[in-house]
Amino acid sequence: MGLFDRVSRVVRSNLNAAVSAAEDPEKILEQAIIDMQEDLVQLRQAVATAIASQKRVQQQHNQAQSESNSWEQRARLALQKGDENLAREALNRKKVQAETAAALKAQLDQQSSTVDTLKRNLIALEGKISEAKTKKDMLRARAQAAKANEQLQKRWVVLVLVVLCQHLSEWRKKYSRWRLVLRRHQNWQEPI
Repeated sequence: MGLFDRVSRVVRSNLNAAVSAAEDPEKILEQAIIDMQEDLVQLRQAVATAIASQKRVQQQHNQAQSESNSWEQRARLALQKGDENLAREALNRKKVQAETAAALKAQLDQQSSTVDTLKRNLIALEGKISEAKTKKDMLRARAQAAKANEQLQKRWVVLVLVVLCQHLSEWRKKYSRWRLVLRRHQNWQEPI
């Protein structure tokens, strides 16, 4: 393995360690929620645009259907009056309007499917945002509980040390008294 490869590996590992140390799961989750909310706004706009387009196509379909019916009535009237050329012309226009209405109906069906898909995606994204917010709150609560537990552990250690120091101090006092008593006893038994 060459020197350059080893140096490269060391640099990459240090960079990865720095990035890992800088990562805060709560901040990452918060940014993900913000990104999803931006996507939600865009998706809502797309749904609104698709619904508006669907309504326009519906109106155009209804108008084409209405005109087709109108040309059919005109053709009947022309036949009743005995004008076959006018009746043929009216039937040709009826055919054009009927074809337009059929094409618009196919487009309308496709747009309805698209709108339904967009609405389902919108509901799914809203659910994911709600789930992410819940996870964020749970993560925050866990972090706070861990922090509180850590502080409690530190306080417990300090308390144990204080109690041990007090007991040690008392033991030293007792030991000092015992030694003093022992010395006096030894001094008392020694002949003068």
